[in-house]
Amino acid sequence: MEAEASVQDDRPACRACRKRKLRCSREVPLCAHCRRIGTTCVYDGEREKPGLKAGAVEALRRRVEALEDAVFHQERPEEHRPVSDSNAVATALREGMELLLGQLQQQQPHTRKRPCEDLVSDVPRSPSNKRRRFDGTLIEPDEFSDLFSSLPPPAVLEAVVDAYFALVQPWIPIFHEKRFRRRLRSPDRSRLEVVLHAMVVAMLKHVDQSVLPADLKDIEAVCERSRKIVVLTAMDDLYVENLQALIIICFEDIGSGRVSRAWPIVGSLTRTVEYLQLSVESENHDTGRVLQPRPSLPVAADWVEEEERRRVFWTVFNLDRWNTSLTSNDVHRRLPADGGLWHNEEPVTTPFFGIWDRSAGKIGTLIAFLPTDKPSPTAQVDMSTVGAFAYRVEATESLSRVTTFFLQQRINHRDRQEMGSWLMRFKELDLRLVSWKMFLPQKWKDTNISRQPTVVTMDPNLTLAHITHNTSMILLHQRIAYPPPEWLEVVKLPTLSSAETCEAAAAETANITEKYLGNCPREGVVDSQFAFCVFVSARVLLVHWRYYGTPLSSDYWTLMKCLDAMATRWSGRVQASRQNSAARYFGQLNAIHRACQSDENFKLDVLGYSNEIEWTGDTQQTVPEAVPESTAGLSRVAFTPDLPPMLQSSPARMSYNTGSPDELTTVTSILLDQQYSEMDRIISLNNAYFASDVAYST
Repeated sequence: MEAEASVQDDRPACRACRKRKLRCSREVPLCAHCRRIGTTCVYDGEREKPGLKAGAVEALRRRVEALEDAVFHQERPEEHRPVSDSNAVATALREGMELLLGQLQQQQPHTRKRPCEDLVSDVPRSPSNKRRRFDGTLIEPDEFSDLFSSLPPPAVLEAVVDAYFALVQPWIPIFHEKRFRRRLRSPDRSRLEVVLHAMVVAMLKHVDQSVLPADLKDIEAVCERSRKIVVLTAMDDLYVENLQALIIICFEDIGSGRVSRAWPIVGSLTRTVEYLQLSVESENHDTGRVLQPRPSLPVAADWVEEEERRRVFWTVFNLDRWNTSLTSNDVHRRLPADGGLWHNEEPVTTPFFGIWDRSAGKIGTLIAFLPTDKPSPTAQVDMSTVGAFAYRVEATESLSRVTTFFLQQRINHRDRQEMGSWLMRFKELDLRLVSWKMFLPQKWKDTNISRQPTVVTMDPNLTLAHITHNTSMILLHQRIAYPPPEWLEVVKLPTLSSAETCEAAAAETANITEKYLGNCPREGVVDSQFAFCVFVSARVLLVHWRYYGTPLSSDYWTLMKCLDAMATRWSGRVQASRQNSAARYFGQLNAIHRACQSDENFKLDVLGYSNEIEWTGDTQQTVPEAVPESTAGLSRVAFTPDLPPMLQSSPARMSYNTGSPDELTTVTSILLDQQYSEMDRIISLNNAYFASDVAYST
């Protein structure tokens, strides 16, 4: 009985039980299950043990060694073997491996065929004449566990950091430089590694190419790889350093003309700063709410760290102003402090800056009653505590207000009430811009921050604040300065006064920009907002030239030269494969100018700047074709160099349906008043000199 049980244990299960996955009793001639269901019970032969047979591996190893010896003995390092010999060796090696694997497969009839095919496919095939392509942008999974190992060598990294603080930090002052460099030298620098990768993306093209090793010569591939590391890493956790890294990526993407890559990150940043409660002062975290949100960041160690967080928020705020999502309900922040005080770690208290509520911006609502500044809980705040970066924030918000509360509002020019409300909104915004310029402290009215009268050192953010203010004036006045002809049948507009304002603003922007580029370092880059302001100024000069038929201002060519210089500087020391933002602006203006010269019927849309350039790809849109007069729906006015079109119109066109006095009549009489039209609106270079710390004025 014991012998029979032993035989049953060694016998494999029958085919029927294996098929049904049943436990076989292994009885002969029929097992229990086959006997019960009345099926044929068939046992296979002796069960083969799994694995290779004895000696198979050793035999395979000896044959591989024999093939390797044959290949190595044929090689002559000092000789250049012909390609045909190399092909023959590779073919012999492959055939030998296929033979051995075939024998191995015969010894294992039940093994799968696919693994053997995979092994054969790993054997190198005959070399091809095509160069093997290496994708340097691919990221290995282990690179995320140690970001520092994927950074450039220390010498290159030091050059990148130096270039960043010299060229980019002035535009996005989000790091306290002394503390940043101190953290770089400390062992606990893991959170800065993602920031260093972002700096590589923005600055590697500006580093001297002679210091780059061979594996970093493909700068675009290296930067693209670091960009992927930044985006994937920064989205993985909530740290201020991650926000700083993403801000640098946005700065680089927008300036490089890849705007569509930047806006998803900007959208994430605006929501993240709100979630991290960076949009409100830390002193207000514990007040005003019954249920307090859970803090996601530790309390700032001191005022310097709190100011750094404040600057991170305002930098994100500046990015958000181009497609606003942060509202007055989200923001309760003090303005950033003067850069010199921050650098010297001197704590100060700055005033709050109020954001307008977009829901209250409908035409007909008086914005005079919208909040401007939220009151400080303390006494009078010294305005000397704010610096150039704070005024840039204010100027950028003013530009956003003009776009949001004026240009983007729907208006029926045939409706006198709507036109009256629209012009009232124009007057309110105009007075606010004039007031901002008028009350600008004397020390901030000149962009020259050098202590030496013979040396010109212009603060980047203050310069940008000034030309942004002038751009706001252009965008506000250009619809009044260059109205559609049918508007003249409804209302009398201060057209000549607004046209002079646009011309003066563009001319002063040309002067300021030329002076800035001429006195900053030759490799110095400019913010994309700077290029946009220059583009708007140059374009309005084209509109003025086309609308009034006057000679094209020489300031247009000055602005074009500045745009060309901006585009060249942004590219750094390498030849870019795509057009950056400044280059796209330059190309679009050139195309418009050529269209105006080649077609006298070409109609230049005053507000067409917003959709003339294609930002989603690498190609530009073509300039809109000339609109035939038959399809324009307007009787075209013949232009002469001496008179504007509204003064050449027929008497019927100049008769305005004023009727009884109403809001439209009242506001137009105010706008046409000489005292109103002669207000000082434009920031120019003819202001007093002021002194500040050159290196840390922002």
